[in-house]
Amino acid sequence: MMEAAIEAGLHVIVEKPWLCSAEETRRLEALAKARQALLAIHYEYCLMDAVEAWRRNWNDGTGLRFGGRLKVQRPNHLGLPALDNLGSHLFAIHQYCVPDSSIIEIDCDYNQPDDRRVWLENQTQRVAEIDLLANQEPIIQRFIARVEAATDGESFPLDLRFALKVARRSALWRP
Repeated sequence: MMEAAIEAGLHVIVEKPWLCSAEETRRLEALAKARQALLAIHYEYCLMDAVEAWRRNWNDGTGLRFGGRLKVQRPNHLGLPALDNLGSHLFAIHQYCVPDSSIIEIDCDYNQPDDRRVWLENQTQRVAEIDLLANQEPIIQRFIARVEAATDGESFPLDLRFALKVARRSALWRP
């Protein structure tokens, strides 16, 4: 479907998680570049103010430890493992703001009380936490605005190359 959209001259927004191989990702990126199409992946939590602040303030997370929890009350209506579907948000936040931090905990599940948070620790204590549920920001609208700006030449970091990095990190957590 992406290939057909690119061939038709359209930009493409992909819902997470990105499950294509590195080879397929590179092929789609090359096609998009040749057709001047934007390929974006929908990691909207990355555009929260607090997440953007982490990106500016924590210097890639060097020396820090990252943890995240994303549990939802609803059932698994997509048929995807929680690590792929829900965890992709956590791995995206990690990759976006603190990619050099070590990951100490990723906990995702369906049919559980809602709990969506990420945190950073140093060697002795928690130094930052974001409650993703407390978010009242228009992050989907921000995402669309950033995509539209990218079609006019602005940079857009949530592309397929980014999605492939998120997928690779996630793969390290699979049993």
